[in-house]
Amino acid sequence: MNVVDESLGALVRAISPHLLWRVTGVGDDVVDLPLVWTELRAAPSRATADWRTAFTAATGRYYGTPPPPAMPAAFVLQWCLEIPATVGAAAALLGPWVLDPVTAGLSFAVDPFAGYPTTVQLRSAGEPVEDPARRLRLARDAYLEAGRELADGYRPGVHLGRHQRLLMVDDLWAMAVARLRGRGPVQRGSCCYLYAVPGTHECAGCPRLRRR
Repeated sequence: MNVVDESLGALVRAISPHLLWRVTGVGDDVVDLPLVWTELRAAPSRATADWRTAFTAATGRYYGTPPPPAMPAAFVLQWCLEIPATVGAAAALLGPWVLDPVTAGLSFAVDPFAGYPTTVQLRSAGEPVEDPARRLRLARDAYLEAGRELADGYRPGVHLGRHQRLLMVDDLWAMAVARLRGRGPVQRGSCCYLYAVPGTHECAGCPRLRRR
């Protein structure tokens, strides 16, 4: 039996309509999904190796040509950051919760063929904070601290510099908040390298567009 406390159940109901993934709350008797966020944070290169390989293959099938190595590596890092950023921002903006990705029991699964995340699982709603501005600031600080540790340790064996990886942490938070507030694309400091795949172009907000 999946026993979920009242706060976690309320969080899932509040944020689910606003997220791209299926979100569930679970109790102690339910196992984690395959990708556990604290394990990714502790050893991001090793823990994402199979995922990067699968997404590289999926990208090659979709575009009909192998992608440049930096592109799938960047996309996987983005997803590792996008999930806690979006869940944390949604919890703070849509309810009273400050969700720390390190203590939330966050895990997720990806599509076995396409390689993108599909399902997110949480074990805790975090702490309620009444003041909206303080709540969002605390959620951002918790995400940034943990996200920077993950990004700093992410060494996928391709050209994806430390400066680029750390900029991505801030970008994904800004993008999550903008999306939840119904705003347009933010100006990014980092690049996902999608433009390097034949037949594609830069994303909205790409830093390459500002250099032209």
